[in-house]
Amino acid sequence: MSKNKKKKKSKSVPLTRWVYFTKTLYDDPSASTEFTYEKVIYVKSEELQQKEGDNKRINTLLLLALFAMFALSSKFQFIWILIMYFFLVIAGQMMRLLNLPKNILDHLEDTGRRKR
Repeated sequence: MSKNKKKKKSKSVPLTRWVYFTKTLYDDPSASTEFTYEKVIYVKSEELQQKEGDNKRINTLLLLALFAMFALSSKFQFIWILIMYFFLVIAGQMMRLLNLPKNILDHLEDTGRRKR
């Protein structure tokens, strides 16, 4: 081993609306008042929590549309029902993304706590 080891630097991605959206895509972000990003624990503002609650309602509507799509497609067996649902999901997820504020960091307050 050489003495001149180079440490790999982890590339830090700025916290954008898209990064926040993808990090909270598979869980319920409205269930918590805290958000952890790159080992920093933030507290969410009331406005961001309200928007996350709205996004939760959009997810519920998309889930109900999924059940309706299965019921309709099994009865009628038309491909356009499935295609229509795909467009509905894309539109719903875009609504969720665009519902979030552009600058997420303005709606997060650093608690000073770090995750190990």
